Amino acid sequence: KEWRAEPAATGLRYEGRRWRLDLPASALPGRHQFDNAGAAIACLEGLESTFRVDPADLARGLKTTEWPARLQRLTRGPLSANLPPEVELWLDGGHNQAGGEVLAQHAATWRDRPLHLVFGMLTTHDARDFLRPLAREAADIGTVAIPGEANSRTAEDSAEAARAVGLVAEAYPSVAAAVASAAAKPTPSRILICGSLYLAGTVLAENG
Repeated sequence: KEWRAEPAATGLRYEGRRWRLDLPASALPGRHQFDNAGAAIACLEGLESTFRVDPADLARGLKTTEWPARLQRLTRGPLSANLPPEVELWLDGGHNQAGGEVLAQHAATWRDRPLHLVFGMLTTHDARDFLRPLAREAADIGTVAIPGEANSRTAEDSAEAARAVGLVAEAYPSVAAAVASAAAKPTPSRILICGSLYLAGTVLAENG
């Protein structure tokens, strides 16, 4: 009720209680990032009496924002080093139903190549709820256990959950094995590792 942030010709249009700003869109991919950017700008608008905010600083911040494991494309490290040039590798730490829905909304814009999922999740979250919206967008899924996590679902347990929502699923002993299998399928293609911030953390630790 107090603000809104929407796509516009400049990238992002913000309208709050006092501010009316035309800004570039966030560097982070996904329609949901307009809402995230709007929330951040609204906080700054609320602090305007404390310090001056320059719209140029807002623009620069939006254009240079980085958020590891939130629809992050991996272009270096051992997982991506041997991928064919026509294969994109992405990482996201979303792990609940809302996260699955947001990822599915963005995946629906990826129409240029098939999407292969690599998935691992803790037992404290519902794999079916997360995967159900993604099942409409993905060609298949490779499931893994999260290394070093006692509460990780087994790869086979995650595969069963994936099959229950209609995905073609296969369990793998590691993320590297699942990525390699997906990359061996016809290209161009896109691989998305998802399902857990713990899984994302291990991937980033190994890939920088």
